Amino acid sequence: MIKGFPLLVGLGLWALPMSAQAVPFKLHSKAWTDVGKVMKSSDTLQTNFNRNWQQTMGLQISGAAELGAHLQGGFGFGLNQVYHALGNSEQEKFMLSRYINYVSEARVTWTSDDAPNPLFSVDVGDFAFNYAPYVKNLGLYLFRGPVYPGFLVSGFKEYHTDTTRASFLGFHLHNGLGNFKQDLLFSSERDLPPSFDWSLGYIARYKALDAIEIGAGVNFYHLIAEREDITTPSSSVPGLFGKDSNLIASGAPYTPYQLQYFEVLPSGETVVYTHRGTKVMGMFNIDTKRLLRLEGMLGKKDLQVYGEAAIIGTKDYGTIYAKIGDRIPYMLGVNLPAFGLLDFFSLEVEHYGAKYRADYSKLGYDRSLYFKNINAPQLSATRGPSAIPVSRKDLAGEKWTILDNGQFYNPQTDDTVSVQGTSIDPENMTGDDWKWSLNAEKTVLGHVQFSGQVANDHFVPRPARTTLLNENGGLSQIFITMKDWYWMLRVGYSF
Repeated sequence: MIKGFPLLVGLGLWALPMSAQAVPFKLHSKAWTDVGKVMKSSDTLQTNFNRNWQQTMGLQISGAAELGAHLQGGFGFGLNQVYHALGNSEQEKFMLSRYINYVSEARVTWTSDDAPNPLFSVDVGDFAFNYAPYVKNLGLYLFRGPVYPGFLVSGFKEYHTDTTRASFLGFHLHNGLGNFKQDLLFSSERDLPPSFDWSLGYIARYKALDAIEIGAGVNFYHLIAEREDITTPSSSVPGLFGKDSNLIASGAPYTPYQLQYFEVLPSGETVVYTHRGTKVMGMFNIDTKRLLRLEGMLGKKDLQVYGEAAIIGTKDYGTIYAKIGDRIPYMLGVNLPAFGLLDFFSLEVEHYGAKYRADYSKLGYDRSLYFKNINAPQLSATRGPSAIPVSRKDLAGEKWTILDNGQFYNPQTDDTVSVQGTSIDPENMTGDDWKWSLNAEKTVLGHVQFSGQVANDHFVPRPARTTLLNENGGLSQIFITMKDWYWMLRVGYSF
């Protein structure tokens, strides 16, 4: 019944307008093209993205139909033309741009009244939701990215970070009481494996003096599993924990396939890893310009200070997720004075102490988004998703041999690369703890937008941010030291 939910919503949206003689509606559209370049990427072990150009163009059309008193249907679609960010000229000879189409929204919304913060409202279907619209790039931890492993998500107006398109499939209940608002979301996972699991999220926010907003939230990620043996794969390896298996008791060697699911601690305890986890979040937003009564001197969004902190997984697991402090990201942002010359000019800074590589290559499995052509032999179509992040063994794959001193050696090319203890060591990732982002935007004639970004963030090269698991690059975040950065520019039109 749950699996058929998108079809039911789609049929409902199609049937409701047909039943009326005339349904008033409004259309909104936007079109854009953007271009940018990776100026420095320290990790060149698998793919060298240095000096690679990034480019997309696209359009999005959305509409809202008034179906009755306080009842609205939202519909829309979008199309991206994505140019692949490849690592060498040989690959570039055989790769062309590709088109990515998507549904920007497909929802039915009921509101109890017409107030900006209605007493009650309900969204059903495919809808957008953003609890911190002032955030430009970093942050929004509650609903972006997985829990185990705890990867963070950001990027310049990327497909999965664009809050103008539908990012939730399910139900959204809203309640507003003056300056207080609360939201409950029950949504299905469709972007990252394990897919089709259902998560439950709640956010409460309060605004005082028309200038200070504080909020908090919780997300029970993968609360209801579509297949429990995939979400928590204790039974994914046949006989692993069964009565006929003596793997753990005998101390027999484990294969990389089996090591994806559990860890035997020095105490002898066996820790089974899971993708299910709980996020908690706290946030604030202060309009210091309004508090200081400087509205007449500065731009509308100038001197807005905001921040967010979260716990990505409240439960400790094994040696990888042993310290809760390593799972707490925090972000601080400020809109610098632009004096009306720009819509905003913002600086965001973030710290996240996770000690592993942010690589999506272990999330694929044979019933959803997965890939076959990665070098590592254990990452085949028969494997299940793993909550254990990528290790040196995964990174080595078939081309590289790990020497006793921790170096990688390629016998085909006689190359040696030092990895262990360096900034490209996925088991000692401390060089990427700090991130930053500068963003600016200017609207001309009410409809034309010029925007740009210079950043060292959680960027994953295309096509990863549109097709995610793809063997032609784009499996991991490529900025791993403070020296790494890129820039992006966009020109768009909307009405």
